[in-house]
Amino acid sequence: GQWGSNSAGGNTVSTRYLDNPQYRLTIRGDGGPRARASGIITLDSAQRHPVNVRVFRGGFLVTRVLEVNTVANSGKYRTQFCSCAIDGLEEGSYTVVVSTFEAFMFSRFKLTIGLDQPFSVAGIAREGAGMRQRELHGRWTPGTNSMGGPVSECCSHNPRFLVRTARATSVMARLQTPQADPLPLVSVSVFSFENAVLGPMCASSGSYTNSPQGVATRLTTLGVADEPAEYLIVASTWDRDTDAAFVLYLFSEDAVDITPLAQP
Repeated sequence: GQWGSNSAGGNTVSTRYLDNPQYRLTIRGDGGPRARASGIITLDSAQRHPVNVRVFRGGFLVTRVLEVNTVANSGKYRTQFCSCAIDGLEEGSYTVVVSTFEAFMFSRFKLTIGLDQPFSVAGIAREGAGMRQRELHGRWTPGTNSMGGPVSECCSHNPRFLVRTARATSVMARLQTPQADPLPLVSVSVFSFENAVLGPMCASSGSYTNSPQGVATRLTTLGVADEPAEYLIVASTWDRDTDAAFVLYLFSEDAVDITPLAQP
């Protein structure tokens, strides 16, 4: 594979880490008792870049880096070559992410996996692949629109974005705070919004977190058949009166209209 302009995301504290090449590793076993696989993964870069390989549970696109979800790691970034020991992984699927220390370090690489149980490897498409993408910038300002998390009665008065769909379409939203220091605990949610009335939640990124990669909703279908519909995306911090800028990315299969709303 290679790290290119869209796939050289840097290390785990980079907002672009998720752009790095990701692979689904599926351990199948040999048909006997539940097998555990051991072996080694190596990563060899054509350029003398510091590199790392990390293995996560799940076998899905990694959308947030959690140490608790990491099952193997080559450790500190090492120049051009690194290796990662695999010790007793159960049957199932895992995600392998290969990265350089800094973003935009371009190079071809060779990823080699050797295990003592049958397995398969396949590339995983990057987030939003094949979808339309919109990038919007905003800010939480104390005393204006930084209303805190769900324990606040004014949570829906955080920065809001109106989404209009002409037909049913799949969408997902990612919220990041790349310039904030320290990183605030954030979440992003999607609500139905009929006749300017806030309705039920349709999607959420889940618990508030301060991951460098931010938070994201799952792929969710908005709209019904060929009927127009409106939804509201709300970007919030856990703490009230947070002063921080943010970036909201919206991915959609079909064209949608998204507009920042003034505060109520």
